[in-house]
Amino acid sequence: MMNNVEKSAIVLDVGSRYLKCGMSGERSPRTVLRWEVAELLQIQPPLTKAAWQEYVGEILYDVCFKHLRVASKNRRLVVCEDLLFPRNLREALVEIVFNVLKAKQLVLLPAMTVALYATCHTTALIVDAGWHETRILPVFEQVPLLHAYTTTGLASRSSCDAIVQQVGATDRTAEDILERACFIAPDDMIDEAQDAHFFAMTPHALTIPAKTRSEVVETLFSGSEVDGSIPDAIEQCLSKCPVDTRRALRSNILCIGGTSMLPGFRDKLAKRLTDAKLVQTYFPSHLMSWIGASIYGSTEAAQTHAISADSFVDGSSVQDWMAV
Repeated sequence: MMNNVEKSAIVLDVGSRYLKCGMSGERSPRTVLRWEVAELLQIQPPLTKAAWQEYVGEILYDVCFKHLRVASKNRRLVVCEDLLFPRNLREALVEIVFNVLKAKQLVLLPAMTVALYATCHTTALIVDAGWHETRILPVFEQVPLLHAYTTTGLASRSSCDAIVQQVGATDRTAEDILERACFIAPDDMIDEAQDAHFFAMTPHALTIPAKTRSEVVETLFSGSEVDGSIPDAIEQCLSKCPVDTRRALRSNILCIGGTSMLPGFRDKLAKRLTDAKLVQTYFPSHLMSWIGASIYGSTEAAQTHAISADSFVDGSSVQDWMAV
């Protein structure tokens, strides 16, 4: 009887900055690991599949046996993948799952659209404000409108670069400052912020000027010399959508990704967009994709769209994410 019980799937949200790991059916990942995929993606020429296997393979092995403490053999893995990850990285992930982790099945999900499983919506304008850039994808009645996909280079990385320039902090410290001290100020309260003081195990404290706390992230809404603002990118995306879908999309804007966790982000976005309504979520924005995958991984549909180890050995290619 016990042999017929389906094991919980291992769920991985593979981002460019963080790897979120846990088990299907749970409401939050068990561990979140920082890794250097964002930096590796900038290397020219691009990394080969073998190089990605060397980097990712060891990390995923540790995820299963050191962090989750579960055996991956004969278990299903659900992986949220970035829409624009290079083919070499995608193929490396697949081969590691089957050849190293010995998984029974693999389900690959697009990180943006799977976030809808954590809501009650089938229609939404998904605004994924992550580390590398902000991406906007409209989904109408469960159908992604790929021709309207829009991006802007303004996200956490651009804000951290501004912190490094203004404060002289290291990259790691800049990320910490962004998370702990920065906020999106309302238009009528920009001058009311106070300096932020960070104390460490040294005689010195790091002081972040009040102006810097909001100024380094203000470009998200005002734009830069190179990239347009997030509200402008959303309007551009909507203009590409069929006219009869725009009202529904504008009334269901779903913010996901770590950058959207900045205090004041959602409020200012709602004010900048005319007649827009943001989807009320019950989970942290940066976990929406993982939670959606956790829910999906517990359904029968996950088995239907999974590629089995036997199919992989037979040479079957992993289906494109648009088939999910």
